[in-house]
Amino acid sequence: MGHKFRVVGDREVLPFSQLPDDYRTRAYLLPLTSESSRTARHCMSDLLLLWRLPDLVEPAALITAELVSNAVRHAIGWSDEALPVRLLVIYAARTLRIEVRDPDARNLPVLRVPEELATFGYGMQLVHGLADRYGVRVTDASKAVWCEIDLRSDAPFSRSDLTTERGGSHG
Repeated sequence: MGHKFRVVGDREVLPFSQLPDDYRTRAYLLPLTSESSRTARHCMSDLLLLWRLPDLVEPAALITAELVSNAVRHAIGWSDEALPVRLLVIYAARTLRIEVRDPDARNLPVLRVPEELATFGYGMQLVHGLADRYGVRVTDASKAVWCEIDLRSDAPFSRSDLTTERGGSHG
């Protein structure tokens, strides 16, 4: 019956034999409720411990909670038929990809400097500081905000200068 295939991202299909040895993936569907951010943070922490990636737990859990919180905040008010928030986690080739999809294709994340006493607006600053790359992909009916964290054997959280990719990647 031919080769077995697994979808990687939205456009790329690879036979299992071509996937990196460390390839892992997990998807979660979360309701459009304020509790989903906390649930997503716990899911991410538990998953990375299961995958034996303890060095990624703290930054990934923080980023995940922030992205899910933003998705819920902007998607609340959609009809009951609205898609839930979807959290996709992929680890391959020593890179963790976190992708959060929600039904609001109009409100895109913006990297901004919040006012001094602001109680919100720090989300993309957090992503910018902890992720190696990030961006947003928009479809007719939804958006996907994604980021990637590279795990390096020499210094897991040292960040290279990726200013040309940060915030400007739409892929």
